[in-house]
Amino acid sequence: MSNNLPAPVQLPAYDTIDVGQILKILRRRAGIIAIMTFGAAFLALLHVLFTVPTFTASGTLYLGDAQSSGAAPSDSGSGLSFLGDYSNGSDVETQIELITAGALVKNALLETGLNAQITPAGAPKLTFWRWKLYDHGQTDSFLPGPDTLQALYATTPGAYHLVIGQNGSYRLYTRASLLHAGHFLLTGQLGKPASGNGVQMLVQPASDSYQATPGKAYDIDIAPPVALAQDLQGGALTVISGGSATSPTKNAFLQFRWNNPYQGQQFVNQVMTDYIATQLSWQTQSASTTEDFVSTQLKNVSASLAEADEALAAYQSQTGVVDVPQNAQTIISQLAQYEQQRETLQLQQAALQQIEDGFEQSKGSLNPYLVNQADNTVPAELINSLSDEELKLSQLQATFTDATHDVQVEEAKVAEIKSAIRDTVRNDLAAANTNLNNLNQTIATLQNQLKLMPAESLKIVSLQRSSDVLGQLYVLLMKKQEEAQLSKAATIINTRIVTPADMPLGATAPKASITVLFGALVGLVAGIALAFGQRAFSGRFESEDQIRLSVPLPVYGAIPRRAKKEISTGIFDGSGYGPFFESFRLLRASISRIGEAGKPMVILIISAAKSDGKTTVATNLAKSLADDGRKVVLVDGDLHLSRLRSLRSETALGLTDWIKTGNKPEIENWPDEKFKLLGAGSTTFRGRGQLSEDRLRPIFETLRADFDYIILDSPPLPTVSDGLLLGAFADLVLSVVSVSHTPRRSFNIHNELINTLNCPHGIIINEVDAEYYGNNDAYFMDEPAQRKKYVGLFRLGRS
Repeated sequence: MSNNLPAPVQLPAYDTIDVGQILKILRRRAGIIAIMTFGAAFLALLHVLFTVPTFTASGTLYLGDAQSSGAAPSDSGSGLSFLGDYSNGSDVETQIELITAGALVKNALLETGLNAQITPAGAPKLTFWRWKLYDHGQTDSFLPGPDTLQALYATTPGAYHLVIGQNGSYRLYTRASLLHAGHFLLTGQLGKPASGNGVQMLVQPASDSYQATPGKAYDIDIAPPVALAQDLQGGALTVISGGSATSPTKNAFLQFRWNNPYQGQQFVNQVMTDYIATQLSWQTQSASTTEDFVSTQLKNVSASLAEADEALAAYQSQTGVVDVPQNAQTIISQLAQYEQQRETLQLQQAALQQIEDGFEQSKGSLNPYLVNQADNTVPAELINSLSDEELKLSQLQATFTDATHDVQVEEAKVAEIKSAIRDTVRNDLAAANTNLNNLNQTIATLQNQLKLMPAESLKIVSLQRSSDVLGQLYVLLMKKQEEAQLSKAATIINTRIVTPADMPLGATAPKASITVLFGALVGLVAGIALAFGQRAFSGRFESEDQIRLSVPLPVYGAIPRRAKKEISTGIFDGSGYGPFFESFRLLRASISRIGEAGKPMVILIISAAKSDGKTTVATNLAKSLADDGRKVVLVDGDLHLSRLRSLRSETALGLTDWIKTGNKPEIENWPDEKFKLLGAGSTTFRGRGQLSEDRLRPIFETLRADFDYIILDSPPLPTVSDGLLLGAFADLVLSVVSVSHTPRRSFNIHNELINTLNCPHGIIINEVDAEYYGNNDAYFMDEPAQRKKYVGLFRLGRS
């Protein structure tokens, strides 16, 4: 036999991306990609339908008292005006943090009942599909109706059951569960606070149209207010400033996401209102404290003055002494004046002490009301300088780090001014203490002089002195009370609600179309990743190029993949021509060049795995050789799971009968074809040792004498060892390797076993993409008119 075998085709490695190959992989696994895409889209749709709709309520606050980093201090011509700006002003970011402070958010949710959700008993959970189906996607459906209640100031978390009674009363129970039975807690009245058994709340109608229906039941779910406030601060409630990060405006935009748009609107408005009230309370705190102190003192002095007047009148009527000596009267007048001065000094001393304590705690902030009470003891120049330097320092810190020389110089100036203010306050406080001690000594001297007078006169003097002193103290305290009240009334804050929260018109989430599209996109990407992942980790040959690069054997032919409709016509190409048929003509030409003229040739068609297409290759190769005028016999050597046996009669005599009896069976033509078929036979050999080279040798000698080509359809190797016995008589072994089917590990073992035969060995690549061998549609059209039209279009495209 000639040794002019085809040379092994070893493709060079290249780093270019074959887009066509990628598209083929995607088309081959289009089913998996489609399932993943539509599956993910369906899951996304289910998520949309069964999720709880979320709405966003928005409002805007104008932070009038906030200082921007570049703001310059106002100049009203008064030193104390700078003090107000310095003590009350804060930057935008600080005020935004105050708006979202935990205590403020907690109070707002208690005041609006956000943490206590009341629904009619047994009502299904609101989902997106229910809202769209039953409420037609209208947010007006969330407005309070005639049966809507709300629970305010509910601080005890838990699940409760409420039943309406007669005349607006109700009974509250714990809600029953599988493990616990419900028990009674308290009886309450709608619109009035109720408490009992550790539970307290205010249950009231949510609208003026509420109609109490005795026996109607509600479920109440109360969340811990502190925990809910923390959750809201974590994302549901956001407050941002307008402008940019470096130049923020004084507008604060509040956004709140909640599953009830009406409650969301109430909550945002309550937060803005509470913040304004809190800010006003902070700015009038000192005046309120003084007013409370003065009011208490005034009440005590008023009672003491009434008692003193009554005692003086009663003593005068008893003794008949109406007046006192002139010198005693003078002493009494002096004592009254000194007592008034001492009260003023005590108030000044208290104000200075409060200024000193507050300065230390607030790191430099001074309250203007306290400074007024201290009779402006702190020089206005120092206050102005401190305000200016603080603003300069904040501007430098916004631009440079603390290690910068300019920042350190400015910090030193601020510290120096603060030190001067502290020293001044301490000096004024020490002077006030000294003056108060001197005044106490003078009062004590005058009191000793009064003790030397006659008893009756002394009693009158004492009573009249008490009356006069208390009268002057009463007038002084009345004046101080009026000053504190005027200070509170004159306190104005510039924070305003610019845009109150309105009812949202639509749901913020879920976005049905976006969610479904995103889910489909995720599924598509996952499907593509799975497709390439399967290809990468399948352990099979996934492309023709991969086979050519991995297998160092000559390639005798490449069989294109047939469409399903072509496979359904049978094992042969139904039309008798086409890419599939032409590939076997090429295979026939490759084989005919390696044999010796006039000498019969045994070709073993084998594979590494079942269903690699070896039987189809063997049958069509036999047909192609027979069509060329050669005498061909196809031997069904798969004695175990023969496909040819299923196509022919299983009782027909064949190879196994020839081996068993030694008698040659009748070899008939394949129906409507020119080649003959020696079937597997009516007997099945499975592990009985009846198949051997000695028994096969006379059979192949007989076949060689009768035929030009003996095509052996062998069982897969290494699954079954029969291939090695049949290969001992072969002149050429052709292994069928199927794209996306043949395992690489099995094929390596297969090659190792075939190499032991010391026989020419090549491969046939099955299931390749036909378009890699050129655009051949025009050559296989049925009608001449179709070919003519195709060629005309082809020429038109070239021109």
